Amino acid sequence: MAMAGMTPRNKQCFALVLALASLTIIWSFRFFGPDHRLVTSKVIPYAKAAYSQLSPQQTIQAADLMHLKRFVKTDDFIYAHRTIRSKYFTGDRPTLTRVNEPLFVNPRRLSKDDLEDIPLERGGVLELAIPRSPVVDASIMSFSIATKVERLERSVQFFHWLPHTGAQIHVIARPSDQASIIEEEFRAQGVNLTIHNSNLPFAKAYFSGIKQLYETRTANTQWIVLMDDDTFIPSLPYLVDHLNTNYDAAKEVMVAATSDNMDQVKTFGLIPFGGGGIFLSVPLAASLVRDSVWEKCLDSQRDQGDGIVNDCLNHYSPTRPSFDPGLNQMDLGGDPGGYFESGRRMLTIHHWKSWYHVDVAMAGNVSKACGFECVFQRFQFDDDIVLSNGYSVVEYPGGIEDEDGKVLIDLDQVELTWAGAKLNYEHHIGPLRNALDKDEKKTMRLVDVEVIEGKGVRQTYLQHVDSSEGTGNEYQMDRVAELLWLS
Repeated sequence: MAMAGMTPRNKQCFALVLALASLTIIWSFRFFGPDHRLVTSKVIPYAKAAYSQLSPQQTIQAADLMHLKRFVKTDDFIYAHRTIRSKYFTGDRPTLTRVNEPLFVNPRRLSKDDLEDIPLERGGVLELAIPRSPVVDASIMSFSIATKVERLERSVQFFHWLPHTGAQIHVIARPSDQASIIEEEFRAQGVNLTIHNSNLPFAKAYFSGIKQLYETRTANTQWIVLMDDDTFIPSLPYLVDHLNTNYDAAKEVMVAATSDNMDQVKTFGLIPFGGGGIFLSVPLAASLVRDSVWEKCLDSQRDQGDGIVNDCLNHYSPTRPSFDPGLNQMDLGGDPGGYFESGRRMLTIHHWKSWYHVDVAMAGNVSKACGFECVFQRFQFDDDIVLSNGYSVVEYPGGIEDEDGKVLIDLDQVELTWAGAKLNYEHHIGPLRNALDKDEKKTMRLVDVEVIEGKGVRQTYLQHVDSSEGTGNEYQMDRVAELLWLS
């Protein structure tokens, strides 16, 4: 009846509004039908701040998360994700980079039995500041390890930092039928590896690397390096640049790691510890491989290779080691989290598959998206979350600072998470702070990395429920965070 009194123009407007309303109803039915689920509005306690900052620009996309099923133990779990793009700069990497926004948007509860076509809120791509690797000539480096040929098959960490660099690596090992095969496999991956047969005891085989590297040096070789088969170098460009900047390879120089554990220093003395790396300049190596010196050093009764190096240096050279704090022997047991979450530059890492367990090769995979310098780089976000890239995503429920800006968690200090007293480690990695209780720090550790061709690197971080806390709390679920680093 009302339309009878309308003008033709008003009738047209009314018809248009009715048509638009009908289309909206149809669109809503189709979008939220069986193939499109509504995102739940449940707010997870550790991410309330992130959830409150959702913007209309964030979109919903379906994702296949079936790969998570093998990691999650609880029926339901909390899932968060973010896509990251590197913003490169030239300069030093700070120990902590502050980011003025939350890391995650809208973490949500998922079922382990329903992980296909999951609709997820897609926040904007997060840009993080990453230092460029210095431009260096790595052919000045020649490395030696003493090991068994069979152990090389498991030494995948070398493929992180050695391929296509121009650096040499020489392996002193007992004769093996597999030697030529392993050598070819490494070279096919761009690693300039040569295996040398030796029947010397391990300690002397380690020491003999000095002469082997000296005799196989090239015109470019400046540094002869002894290390172990479980020595890891996060960034060879940074290591080379560090040596070039701080030491003069034209002189007789030794740069080495001392132990970070004072008990080890008390036992073995203030010696260059081999696992953290022993770096000899070519002139120093030349002075030690002279016939009048070499044979006397090789006659040592020491049962540790670095002990022979130390005695040879003390007895036949005025040169003394320069102990570099960036070289890490890592004589520590238990949880190494404080080390890897410190944000400090680590030139070398050792003992990662014996004294403690960290998959450094998996951690290093993120370099395929953001370069060598982003490995273990540390970021602090507005939601009291700290990312130690390639190691952990940590939430501090009580906050890192209070509302007045007072520091509650001093991130400049290293958390003593491993076994031992502060006084045993402060000489190398201090200042230290006490380990936090489990309710003060919620940690998701890296459990999986996938290199996605043409897209980037996906990291999966996981925290399992602490079964000792019981199951009465509805939030007692595993937590998963995924980061996609765009290449």
